[in-house]
Amino acid sequence: MTVPIPTIDDEKSRREIIGLLRGGGVVVLPTDTLYGLSTAVSSPHGVRRIDELKGLRDRKGYIMLADSVAMVTRYVASFGCLGRPLLERTWPAPLTVVFPAGSACPDWVGARVAFRVPALDALRDIIAGVGEPILSTSVNRSGEPPLDTPARIREAFGARVDAIVAGTKGAAVVASTVVDATAERPVVLRQGAYDWEAAGWGNPSKR
Repeated sequence: MTVPIPTIDDEKSRREIIGLLRGGGVVVLPTDTLYGLSTAVSSPHGVRRIDELKGLRDRKGYIMLADSVAMVTRYVASFGCLGRPLLERTWPAPLTVVFPAGSACPDWVGARVAFRVPALDALRDIIAGVGEPILSTSVNRSGEPPLDTPARIREAFGARVDAIVAGTKGAAVVASTVVDATAERPVVLRQGAYDWEAAGWGNPSKR
């Protein structure tokens, strides 16, 4: 049964969310970009449930959300061509970066892992409380547009998730910018909410 949790900004709600995620639950959370289906990255059961909710036969790369660059450090083999100092100056931000995966990543991750430190204080507090990154992926069936309100999410997924959590300001309707840092120079895989060039990162390759 879906737990009725009002908003991410309420401290009592955040404690309940942390408990659900620590227990391997699947929770819909607002982020600094789209609403996301989330579970603790160490929960194979939670990851499989999200695969099923998305209708994925072959798992695509999911984004991991961390509370800090320090947490990211534990799960990546390196910071690639960007380097840690640049990311420490940039995150939190709606910028997702692909790195070589480190040995601490679960087996389902593969050779590369995508990370973001979200620009939403309450969400970073939740991640810190869980004590590990959380998986995040848009709330939709594969091939369909992301759902952008708790009401639409509840109608589509209902009791198939453990909680649907709203943000007091809602969530954005633009996905994060995704940049691949595993090559010799950064490659923009998706232009989204973060304006890479305006931030002074230069003019990377685009794909």
